[in-house]
Amino acid sequence: MAKEYLSQQGVPYKEFDVTRDREALNEMVKISGARSVPVIAACNDVMVGFDKGRLEHMLGCLTQKTDL
Repeated sequence: MAKEYLSQQGVPYKEFDVTRDREALNEMVKISGARSVPVIAACNDVMVGFDKGRLEHMLGCLTQKTDL
């Protein structure tokens, strides 16, 4: 659901296959404290699972971010 939602919104994302990439799995557990997917990280926030409202809030942070 998360991938479909991000694609529908035109949001670029990077996907890691944690079933095949041990380093990606270790990083995922390190930042999320969980072994569940999806893990979405943006604007110093980490979400485990899919929560549309929370994801929309995270995306809002990305659109307001500046280079300053």
